[in-house]
Amino acid sequence: MSILVLLAYFLCLACIPAEETAPPAPLQRATPAASSLRFVEVASAIGLTWQHENGRSPQRYFPETMGGGGAFFDYDGDGDLDVYAANGALIAADPRDAAPVNRLFRNDGQRFVPVAAGVAHRGVGMGVAAADYDRDGDLDLYLTNFGPNALFRNDDGHFAEIGRQTGIADARWGTSCAFADYDRDGDLDLYVANYVAYDPATTHTDQVPYMAGYESYGGQAPVGYPHPDNFQGQADLLYRNDGAGYFTDVSVEAGIADASGKGLGVVFGDYDNDGWPDIYVANDAVRNFLYHNSRDGTFAERAGLAGVAYGQDGQMEAGMGVDWGDYDGDGVLDLTVTNFQAEPNALYRGEGGFFSVATFAAGTGLPSLPLLGFGTQFFDPDLDGDLDLFAANGHVLDNVLDIDQSTSYGQRNLLFRNDGGRFAEVSAAAGPGFSLERVSRGSATGDYDGDGDPDLLVFNSGQPLSLLRNDQGDANHWITIRLAGANGNPNGIGARLTATSGDLVQTRELRGSRSYLSQSQLRICLGLGKRPQLDALAVRWPSGRVEEFGPFAANQAIALVEGEGVSVASDPP
Repeated sequence: MSILVLLAYFLCLACIPAEETAPPAPLQRATPAASSLRFVEVASAIGLTWQHENGRSPQRYFPETMGGGGAFFDYDGDGDLDVYAANGALIAADPRDAAPVNRLFRNDGQRFVPVAAGVAHRGVGMGVAAADYDRDGDLDLYLTNFGPNALFRNDDGHFAEIGRQTGIADARWGTSCAFADYDRDGDLDLYVANYVAYDPATTHTDQVPYMAGYESYGGQAPVGYPHPDNFQGQADLLYRNDGAGYFTDVSVEAGIADASGKGLGVVFGDYDNDGWPDIYVANDAVRNFLYHNSRDGTFAERAGLAGVAYGQDGQMEAGMGVDWGDYDGDGVLDLTVTNFQAEPNALYRGEGGFFSVATFAAGTGLPSLPLLGFGTQFFDPDLDGDLDLFAANGHVLDNVLDIDQSTSYGQRNLLFRNDGGRFAEVSAAAGPGFSLERVSRGSATGDYDGDGDPDLLVFNSGQPLSLLRNDQGDANHWITIRLAGANGNPNGIGARLTATSGDLVQTRELRGSRSYLSQSQLRICLGLGKRPQLDALAVRWPSGRVEEFGPFAANQAIALVEGEGVSVASDPP
């Protein structure tokens, strides 16, 4: 093990940072004596026989190591989840050679079947977001690339690429992206995180590589991918949906065009519960951004003031993936960010507009130190009513063993079970799906098999897809909620739900774009534990309207329509 990693371990074992506060008192809910979580890898067995091309080459062009995202989404409107996987490409390939393409798989209820629907796209693909931006009843796709981005308009199950026509085919290095109605005018806008200004033609051998300070180099560094410090950051983009199928770049006037960022992860969330969506951006090796929505079309950057700009000791970290979630059940959104090896995955506990560091006190810090995290999400796989936490891991260096023998290129992913506001790392006991060691990047959650519990889709760099089926059993009850917002937000993206079942109160926000480069299912799965029904459900729609529903018997999917009422969903959850 390298000196840096050993030092990090000893420092973390010796003390908890002074600014880190104690976790909340345990929630009043039953916690099983042993984990019932079990995930099984089923991708190839049910038709997801696809392998990502990362373009790995002796030149080690920077984009080769960063890609690997996609989507869990229902592109054909039949009620079950389909899969879209973004592919990479050879950076210096002969243009006459066949190029890798992205792939769409349709879920036919039993297996995934590859389909040609106009979204193949040749290029160095990165991130994906899905939403019905044009309000025609089906989900469209936005794709970021190392190169021009693309917008695929869904026309009854077949797609047309219209990024240039709609003004959102930016040619910078786009990474994670997300749709939301930031100005609450009734239609969905788009945020695009950009990474660094990188030109493969000007790559130099004198660029500082990753992990240059590790003593294993012995004075001569092995060939490796360049560190992001070698390159200038690129400003992110905010596109306002003008309601007629076009977007306007409002990045400068909205206050988010900060070229000091090196964005990799982005997620919308109303962290201060004022009814307006805010934005968090995980940046690589520079400070992170928290854009507070000023309610007038502009944002104020408040990450430093709120306590989420830096790591626990005030240091800049290599932020990758990100998600919001109320893990401690207090009705306030908390935040998680994955980081580089020897930097713990951050956990920030919401305090009502401000955050305290809970990384080590809540139990997620130490297990994540030896690993390099990318995708991440809060979700409830055991359906006990609180949010557990997933982290997808994989190194950026294919030759990392030449530098540091304490780690590896392929790595195991992490699953943290929430036990009353504190987390226990249960990966080893969570089934054979968590014994895999792969070079994981993006991740998404969704109930692809319609049994009520969320499954995991993991996108791996240069390797096959992973689909981890959740086989936790039927010991706990659940409710799946499909939202239909009014006006221009047909899926209710940004709605906040407060669900009450006996002593259990859960707060959730609907968002699909989160993690790293990835899109999750646009529905909310609520675990109820042993409780036989959901007593009451309050929905604050993105429009600001608040409606109350319920009660609902457990183990069903329901559809809520803004301003119209409730119907039992006619399709699987």
